[in-house]
Amino acid sequence: MAEKQDPIGVLWERLAAARPDEVVARAAVAYDAALNAYVVPVCGSEVRVAPAERRADGAGGYDATLVELQYLLVAQDEPLAGEWVDPKSLPYGDFFFRGPHPMPTDGLEKAFGERLGVFRKAAEALGGRPVEMGDAAYQFPALPRVPVIVILWAADDEFPARAKFLLDKRAHRQLPLDALWVLCRVLAKRLIAAAQGG
Repeated sequence: MAEKQDPIGVLWERLAAARPDEVVARAAVAYDAALNAYVVPVCGSEVRVAPAERRADGAGGYDATLVELQYLLVAQDEPLAGEWVDPKSLPYGDFFFRGPHPMPTDGLEKAFGERLGVFRKAAEALGGRPVEMGDAAYQFPALPRVPVIVILWAADDEFPARAKFLLDKRAHRQLPLDALWVLCRVLAKRLIAAAQGG
């Protein structure tokens, strides 16, 4: 019986075989020739992805590394649609973003539902730009071609806190749905960590 190949190992192999000039053009990232590494802005930090060494410095864990590799491999040199949608509105999104893959709003609601000021500070620390939605909302350059909006409605006497993610209508052209879901999870975790001082 053939051994199962590590999915992230396959991605590293594919990226090592890719031409850096093509990846840079598609993904809108930089390439550090001295380090043989792509410089990828991800959710408020800069990650150096070195395929030959299978190393992602500053990635912040397996999930973030997985998203960065997928992005570098599949991103397209295409303009944004400029229209924000619920992730469930993306092709097949209504089937994917449910059951085991709900959008990661619970942690944000618990962390910031009664602390809008803390949410604003954490969002700005990650490079978020305020937008006029909900009680507080920020647009994040989560990846160069994948902006994400996080909207928060504060808890009050009648309703519990509520958070929501919005993506560009063409986000699925830059990352598959499972990677978009992981990217939103990474962003949510970093917002909560920023609020806790790290």
